Amino acid sequence: MDQQEFDLPYLYKMMRNLFPKRNDCAQMEDLLEVDTELKRFSIISRLQLRIFLKKYRRRLLEIDKQPLDLRHQNIYREDLGEKEYFDKITRQYWFCYPALIRIAMEIEFGEKYETYANERDEI
Repeated sequence: MDQQEFDLPYLYKMMRNLFPKRNDCAQMEDLLEVDTELKRFSIISRLQLRIFLKKYRRRLLEIDKQPLDLRHQNIYREDLGEKEYFDKITRQYWFCYPALIRIAMEIEFGEKYETYANERDEI
């Protein structure tokens, strides 16, 4: 079973098992995008996915709690509105599941993933 290719429900289940529910704030379409990205970077099986997510779990939680720089604070405040922005500050989290996965991919794959992300985002 571990060698089976993971699917979107399995990815979501792993995120819910490994990360706080407060980070479950994205649309399924966003999670589907990172599903495709993971597979593009050869994370295909359920076992590979689980190992990858567990490898970076603590580091991602630490990153998620770090205060944002002023530029990002302004972006989040504008995008989220005052109420949700201050909720995130109070509860010490910033990133939804897809963002956590992408941060892990940046750590794991470095410049290769950054180049891919810049092309994806047309930067």
